[in-house]
Amino acid sequence: MKKKIKVLIVDDAIVVRILVGNTISKDPDLEFVGKAENGKVALEMIEKLQPDVMILDIEMPEMDGLEVLRTLKRRGLPTKVIMFSTYTTVGAKHTFEAIELGAVDFVPKPSSTGFSQGFENVRDELIAKIKFVGSAEFAQPQTTAPQPRKATSLIPHMPLTGGEYELIFFEGGTGAPKTFMNLLPQIPMNVMPGVLIFQAMFAGFAEQFVRRLGQNAKIPIKFAENGDLVQPGHGLVLCGDTYVAAKRSGHQLQLAFREKDQAEKYGSVPRLLCESIARICGKKAIAVILAGAGDGNFEGIQAMKEQGSLIIAEEPSTTVSRQVLDQFMSHNLINDVIPTHELIPTLTRSLGLPE
Repeated sequence: MKKKIKVLIVDDAIVVRILVGNTISKDPDLEFVGKAENGKVALEMIEKLQPDVMILDIEMPEMDGLEVLRTLKRRGLPTKVIMFSTYTTVGAKHTFEAIELGAVDFVPKPSSTGFSQGFENVRDELIAKIKFVGSAEFAQPQTTAPQPRKATSLIPHMPLTGGEYELIFFEGGTGAPKTFMNLLPQIPMNVMPGVLIFQAMFAGFAEQFVRRLGQNAKIPIKFAENGDLVQPGHGLVLCGDTYVAAKRSGHQLQLAFREKDQAEKYGSVPRLLCESIARICGKKAIAVILAGAGDGNFEGIQAMKEQGSLIIAEEPSTTVSRQVLDQFMSHNLINDVIPTHELIPTLTRSLGLPE
């Protein structure tokens, strides 16, 4: 019988502990093992209950969530942490501090005054992320290695020289904000193509996410806006659900935004973007699919591959992400499957840049 994922909830609000606990108890794949009203109590319970996943608030009496993460790191405890954080400016800032301290991902927490109703909007996301990070095979991606190994090409391809590529597109997903925060600072400042990053994220967190990326990266990074030019050696980040397409403006790439219509006839946001990249850039584009991305962009990646783009996938860390990758690979859409710590070195080699 499949082992259930043991979950501990840590939050000082009783309504959060009750509603989230009840939701977890009703899921056949999860086991609600306990609840704690602050970090101090949580640390005592972790030693005893050994949960697979902890849902952690930030602002709590006696010991806050950030101090819990510091203690877990200091003690070497393996519990995987999902932050359940408010999307105020302060809450968002602390959330990304938590990611840097070891939290795997986060889910926006509704305000306490309207929590019962607001929780309905994030419940499915929370449960999905618990199952993703709580799976037995999940391991936090290794982003550095003392002796990097050369990736094995699964489908032969002939990379262009660095100057011939004009765009690198990154698609994120569950767990990817942490990966982006580790990977983006590794991109060298002399990278020739422009960089586009797509990571679906609640608006209240997106500003802090982009600010964090920009503070640590060697290349300039900003929020993508309608009409932005994709400039060499610059990064643009897309976090919302507005449709975006690439077009030509002279010799440069430019982003064109439009709102979704009710029918959502174009499908997912990255699909529309990738289909336009395929038409405009063809073999001069690279797509990097991070583990945790879903299959909603299958047609977009397929379009890029058919037009000669280089498609790289991060080595999956869970059964769910493996199944998504298998779908792409069964249609010969992936050129390379690369461990996390080799993604940027692989791109660097493909661009002909010194490592």
